[in-house]
Amino acid sequence: MNNANTFKSKEEKVTEYHVRQIVSYIIYCYLQILADKKTYDYSEKGKIAKEEFLRNGLVNDYLQKSYNKKYYKQYISDNPSVEITFHPEETMTYNDSETQILSTDKIDISIWENSLQAIWSEKSDNEIRFAVECKRIKKLSDALNYISDTENFCFRNYVNTRLAFEGQIAFIEDIMMSCSKLKEKINEILLNHETIITSQFLEPVVLNDKFEGTYLSKHLRVSNKQYFSVYHLFFDYSSIVVN
Repeated sequence: MNNANTFKSKEEKVTEYHVRQIVSYIIYCYLQILADKKTYDYSEKGKIAKEEFLRNGLVNDYLQKSYNKKYYKQYISDNPSVEITFHPEETMTYNDSETQILSTDKIDISIWENSLQAIWSEKSDNEIRFAVECKRIKKLSDALNYISDTENFCFRNYVNTRLAFEGQIAFIEDIMMSCSKLKEKINEILLNHETIITSQFLEPVVLNDKFEGTYLSKHLRVSNKQYFSVYHLFFDYSSIVVN
């Protein structure tokens, strides 16, 4: 099945190049969280769900900050005039593959970047987004819930243009859980999954020498019978979260 991913269009190759830059920026911001010794106290979250509390902190306190975006322009992107924005909980429409009923897809972090937009401007009238879903990992069995986002990527027939690249973030709250242990558990679930068709299980990818929690997997999107890639980021939040 890996052969299905061998032949990529020019748009897909350039898209992947820019997606990797965006993922590298997310990693950079996570490393800034660690450097700042930033913490998120659940007692201060109010009525916000814990997962959203962590997601909002990543977006509002780091990804969207002008000085971090300046770093992205100067040191990560190959376009010094690049513009990038991050939108929590943005909604898009999809057609359920089983029921054929239109439904709302809530994207945890929807990312717009003008370089990506330019690549697909002649192919689509839609604004192009790179979607990232987030999950808290409190114990190893939460890997099953984490995989539910991968399953959604496979079975939702998106009405607007969807890239062949998706993103997932795991906020690991267990100090005893390593990235490799979580990766092994997810691969075990994928290996035995009845509906997700996987052509590449999670494999390590190095996008930043200071971070080892990046993985790449590939799966079949049922709606168009095409394979897509998922960039997985496993962030150790055990010292960031205050219970």
